[in-house]
Amino acid sequence: MTERHTHDGAIKPGLLVLVVGPSGVGKDTLLDAARERLKDAAHICFPRRCITRPAGSVGEIHIPVRPEDFAQMARQGAFLLSWKAHDLCYGIPRHVQDDVANGKTVIVNVSRSVIDDARSLIGHGQVRVLNIRASRDVLRKRLEARGREDILDIERRLARASAYQIGGDNIVHVDNDADLETGITRFIAAIEIDHAIANRA
Repeated sequence: MTERHTHDGAIKPGLLVLVVGPSGVGKDTLLDAARERLKDAAHICFPRRCITRPAGSVGEIHIPVRPEDFAQMARQGAFLLSWKAHDLCYGIPRHVQDDVANGKTVIVNVSRSVIDDARSLIGHGQVRVLNIRASRDVLRKRLEARGREDILDIERRLARASAYQIGGDNIVHVDNDADLETGITRFIAAIEIDHAIANRA
């Protein structure tokens, strides 16, 4: 089924699942794996983010947008959520709100800075936060392995990770400091728990 209905036949709202966590914690890897393994689940979708980064760049597959176009799109309401980080602009397409309203479970990778915006726009009951965590040693090894930052940048990111805190309702913590398969299993289980919660609502 692609839609969930109330007893009177109306479509039940779905879930907006916000994936957050510090740099190097493995969010992209978990999302890529979940996207592949859940591709036949009609009620779950993983929309691509709009990013002011050229196509073919290192990192996730995204919708490339020029900085000047991003600003115009934001003014025109093209994004449900948007933010800036590490000199790049990120946007979650506006259609995500309709997907949730139509009963979908929508998983997106976001900055913790937009969690409250999402709760206000979608409703606290329809937003779940998956906070991906890993130890400092694991984070350091992953940041070094991906080769995108120099030593000073890595230390800055580790300092920010140590101070990383989120608050509010409906937060699920997912530990990703074991082997890859364990992390993927925990991540998918958290997504499926969220969908089960919505179906019981």
